[in-house]
Amino acid sequence: MGTTFVTITEGTTGNEPGFWMTDGMLTLWLRMLALHLPEPNDLGEHAATPEIRNRWLLASSIYFGGCVPHEMEFAAATPERQSVVRKAIDSLIAALDKSDAPLNADTINSLGIVGRDFFDIDRAHLKDIGYAFLDLLDGHVESTAWTTDVMPGSKPYRRERDRTKR
Repeated sequence: MGTTFVTITEGTTGNEPGFWMTDGMLTLWLRMLALHLPEPNDLGEHAATPEIRNRWLLASSIYFGGCVPHEMEFAAATPERQSVVRKAIDSLIAALDKSDAPLNADTINSLGIVGRDFFDIDRAHLKDIGYAFLDLLDGHVESTAWTTDVMPGSKPYRRERDRTKR
């Protein structure tokens, strides 16, 4: 089972803020997040959605071992893109909040991720990933590639504040 470091900072020193995730959970998160991106409209809102969606669908189409191209550096490069990503995360977390039942493995395995068979997944793990991504966008993640203290989706994610009060 591989892992990928998720950061929004370009660079390879290992000191960039971010966190490690198992490739399976990151792949599933990106696939689900891509499906929750807001649609562009005639007012020009959410124009970044198609390119972000295409990148995340590609990144989540096959199981990468140890290097999932999460494209968060691209997705967080401008305030408009960050807004689109935040809306997708908020939408996905709201959908996950609708039930306490685990996500069924058969349903997850029908999402078109090649090379990985999933098992039933507790929604709390996916919500933790969402909160970690929001904290990363907000600059509240202090962990770096040198530690595995923070591994959303694998270890419970401790957040500093109540996310509903943002």
